[in-house]
Amino acid sequence: MNNKAKKLTFISLFSGAGGFKIGLENAGFECLLASDILEEANDTNSKNTNTKFLLKDIRKITSEEVLKITNGKFPDVIVGGPPCQGFSVMGDKQASDPRNNLFAAYINLVRALKPKCFILENVKGLKTMYNGQAFRTIVDGFSESGYDIYGTILNANDYGVPQNRERVFIVGTRLNKGFSFPKPSHKKIGELHPMKTVGEAINDLQKNKKDIPNHLILNHGDIVTERYKLIKEGGKLPPPEDLPKHIRRKNFGNTYIRLHRKKPSVTMVPGNNAFPVHPVLNRSLTPREAARIQTFPDRYVFEGSRRMQCILVGNAVPPLLGANLGKELKKHIISKTYKGSKKDLVKNRNKIDLISKRDILKNIKIKKNALTFIDLFSGAGGFTIGLAKSGFKPLLDADFDESVKKTHKFNFGDLDYVHGDLSSPKIKREITKRLRDKKINVIVGGPPCQGFSIFGNRRFVNTKNYDPSSDPRNKLVFTFFDYVKKFNPDWFVMENVAGFMSLDDGFFVKKLESYVKKLGYKNYDYRVINTADYGIPQKRKRFIFIGNKTDHLIPWPKPKYFENPKDWQYPMRGVGEVITDLAEKDAQKYFGNHEPMNHSDEIKERYSYIEEGKKMDVDKLPEKLKYAKFTGKKIKNFSHVYKRLHRDEPSMTLVPGHNAFPIHPYLNRLITNREAARIQTFPDELIFQGSSKEQCTQIGNAFPPVMAQKIGEMIQKTIVNDWKPGKESNLAKYSYLDKWYFDEKA
Repeated sequence: MNNKAKKLTFISLFSGAGGFKIGLENAGFECLLASDILEEANDTNSKNTNTKFLLKDIRKITSEEVLKITNGKFPDVIVGGPPCQGFSVMGDKQASDPRNNLFAAYINLVRALKPKCFILENVKGLKTMYNGQAFRTIVDGFSESGYDIYGTILNANDYGVPQNRERVFIVGTRLNKGFSFPKPSHKKIGELHPMKTVGEAINDLQKNKKDIPNHLILNHGDIVTERYKLIKEGGKLPPPEDLPKHIRRKNFGNTYIRLHRKKPSVTMVPGNNAFPVHPVLNRSLTPREAARIQTFPDRYVFEGSRRMQCILVGNAVPPLLGANLGKELKKHIISKTYKGSKKDLVKNRNKIDLISKRDILKNIKIKKNALTFIDLFSGAGGFTIGLAKSGFKPLLDADFDESVKKTHKFNFGDLDYVHGDLSSPKIKREITKRLRDKKINVIVGGPPCQGFSIFGNRRFVNTKNYDPSSDPRNKLVFTFFDYVKKFNPDWFVMENVAGFMSLDDGFFVKKLESYVKKLGYKNYDYRVINTADYGIPQKRKRFIFIGNKTDHLIPWPKPKYFENPKDWQYPMRGVGEVITDLAEKDAQKYFGNHEPMNHSDEIKERYSYIEEGKKMDVDKLPEKLKYAKFTGKKIKNFSHVYKRLHRDEPSMTLVPGHNAFPIHPYLNRLITNREAARIQTFPDELIFQGSSKEQCTQIGNAFPPVMAQKIGEMIQKTIVNDWKPGKESNLAKYSYLDKWYFDEKA
């Protein structure tokens, strides 16, 4: 066989500027496909190469779509660096950030396409972020997909890149031999030349060479230029007290660091004005100078605005580092004598276990002195998961549903659980006994709402001496507050159906207000929220009632997702982001509760006439499909049963019921319980127990864990920062807390 026939192939995900791609190509690989969500990445690829490019959100990419583009060729290798905003630069580093599931999407494509090896690159902090929880989750996902996992931190400077840039690299292999990360090297690979210093890389660009692409000089203001003049080569901006008053400011990242010609650069980070200062000129680096330091060849042109060029360059894997990894991986795959090493082995491949009991909270590192909570009417544990992930320590869950009991015992390890009617004296005594001598900081719960939904037109506002707390239909709501009264927590959070707030023209809520005031909770607030505003791919409106005895403000989290977003805002998340991978043909092997319903051919044919995101139009059906098979009556377009989801839009509210879930966006079946659980933001590790119908009910009744986590995170921030009404910081007011709160309280 000639060398061309032996050429290994790869797919580049999160390709960005193409740094990793250039590196592997120079190491002798052939790229079958590159992919990214940025139009500028697509334009840059088209400008420089003939490689096929898939401009799409990875969470909506299927293996079938990939193989159609590659003409059925499976890659030998997949490489990519999922954006790290969710882990590294998202401000307050919230684990609930939806961007973090980009890692899961990467894992799912690796699982479906089964390359011999893969490489994942990310920020150094990934290994320790959230006490290592993120790294462990990623490693477990790849391991359970059939790969031995190797991991280490590499500094690009050790491989001929004139930049100190430390990044985590995870390599997975299906081959039965070890893998060694490449030894430090300063050798040329293909067209990529090694360099030791910044001067070696950019000295020749000091004269404004207009024929060099992307050598765009930023016009700084007079104050910025004056600051730059005070920075010595290789140094930082002097402290504020040493600066003239009119130019004082605190040092900010790389912006006020001047490089040294005879030393490597600091890490290039993305941003229009985030690159460091030129060694001798009073300006920041141009995109081309940064690209030189990243070891991109001058022939490679970056498309887009100057800002986007900087983002593409700053986010890239240095091509020469990618080439060194590619050479080592090539030897690992091709050489029969390659042995490698187990030194950097993180975990051996491991079959996924869907049948053994587990503790899904065990990897959540909760501090010993963490604030505590109990979850009443806990259901499948949405609040429990969310609050635990936000840093609270769960003490006890309680519910009356038999299938919930099974789910809890299967998934939550040793977490205390009480089963029974929470309103009965016996269960109240049992819960009190188990929580004896324990301080409870928060009580959360969602008392069943059936009693409110059947009130219809019955009015009792004017009924003489009417007391809602004595109405048997309402007793579980007051049961919740009986426990609040008994345990006297600092905070309570109660959720219910959206209609709860307007029940009997608000009379019921007013009675609750009076009741909680008597319990000492004079600081409280309530409102109806839409979970889609907070990154949950579902338009689910819920009534939330929060109160505290600590005089802190009620910290409603700020909505971050919008139905009609402005240019700078995030759109509401579509279901395609969270369920596309579950359409893969072997997904049932890897995910529990993912058994599609066995629809008849007639039902499937009827579903096929429903457009994505639309309800069924009976008039458009063929005559034979307009009538029910067993009754002979003309079918009706029930809102959920005959409604198809849209990949790019949030789901409607998922409601409990065996046949109540909507239709899959493009498959002719109802969504499975696992797909519904994904839409509700439950982790895949949680395996619902009971019959399929009971699982469906648990999922439909649940409070979304990510929404619970966001509420928990805001309560934590409020307590830690001691946010009181009128005493919150500007950062809190404008970045974290919902402005609505301040508008209403003004």
